[in-house]
Amino acid sequence: MIALPAQLPLLRVGRYEVTTYGQDWLEENIRDAARAAGQGDWWFTPDIVRSLMIYLRERFQGTTITLEELTEKIRTTLEKIGFTEIGDRIALTPPALSLSLDDLAREAGEGFELRFFQLLDARLQELADLGAPAVSLTEAHDGVKRLCAAKYWTQSCRKLEQEIAIFLRNRMAGSEGCRIELRAAA
Repeated sequence: MIALPAQLPLLRVGRYEVTTYGQDWLEENIRDAARAAGQGDWWFTPDIVRSLMIYLRERFQGTTITLEELTEKIRTTLEKIGFTEIGDRIALTPPALSLSLDDLAREAGEGFELRFFQLLDARLQELADLGAPAVSLTEAHDGVKRLCAAKYWTQSCRKLEQEIAIFLRNRMAGSEGCRIELRAAA
């Protein structure tokens, strides 16, 4: 038996899965739609989200739901209860996403740093295009060691880690709206 986090289906954003989403994120998105519809601080938001969470936990049949499917479920719910103007303005923005540098290093191949940087750039662009407000890069040390073909942290690992940090600083300077966070551990 597979136990899903908080008994919710995983949220699929593009080809990425996010396991951590919850009421706060959904409420924020519905409040944004209500404000766009001229409703200001719409007091039905917590009730709508609680109902949606119950549905996702107890009645949703799948183990994953796409951002588009979730958007449509919210839109349909709002239309059914007479708030079409808010439903028309629902546009879920993805929650913060994570990307494993170790997985990217594995995909690039041991010692293929250039390919790693190409993959990293492409993935960051893809996540930014999806509207991710933040991307957390995980397993940095493991990824660096894999690229350097090192069993232990070495001087060449430190040098490559610095090159990745410089690349990320340059990448962040050129991208608005998507924050990148580098974490060493998973």
